[in-house]
Amino acid sequence: MRIIGGKWRSRRLVRPRTSLTRPIPDRVKQALFDMLGSHYDTPGVLPALRVADVFAGSGSMGLEALSRGAESCSFFERGREALSALRRNIETLGASDSATVVAVQAWSCAELDEHGQPFNLVFLDPPYRDSEDTGGSGRVRRYLRRLAESNPHPPLVILHHQAGADFTAAADDPWQILEQRRFGTHRVTFFIR
Repeated sequence: MRIIGGKWRSRRLVRPRTSLTRPIPDRVKQALFDMLGSHYDTPGVLPALRVADVFAGSGSMGLEALSRGAESCSFFERGREALSALRRNIETLGASDSATVVAVQAWSCAELDEHGQPFNLVFLDPPYRDSEDTGGSGRVRRYLRRLAESNPHPPLVILHHQAGADFTAAADDPWQILEQRRFGTHRVTFFIR
């Protein structure tokens, strides 16, 4: 695992010594950040965004965002091995001033940063079993509802999930699917309000 672009380009990241996390492959991460560059009209970089990396694991996505110009990132993770790798990666890159580690259950509290400010961009990478229910009562949709309620200007949310889970926009859902791409066994879905 490595940082692909920005000020920390090519820097290696350590990954947790556990099978409970599954790092996003570099080719998927590159495609995702290309899509973000197009969305924000800032190819290769990001605006000064407040980012949340939810179910952060090693922090690969949030650290990539910081490397490319994001203002801050809150990393939500509670697994012991993942937290150890995440903290080591933040320290190695010298990202402590712009990174906050929140060691809690992410589903219930990843809506605002440590200063009570809403996020502009959320990377959501839950365990695959948590994104299998794509309906209104599933964990992803419930989280999106809470996120919308806590933020008058809800963020762009990027969900990394198993390719077989197909999220579609429902008529009564305020969240729209901006884009969805499949990469082998991986899929990313962009939700916007």
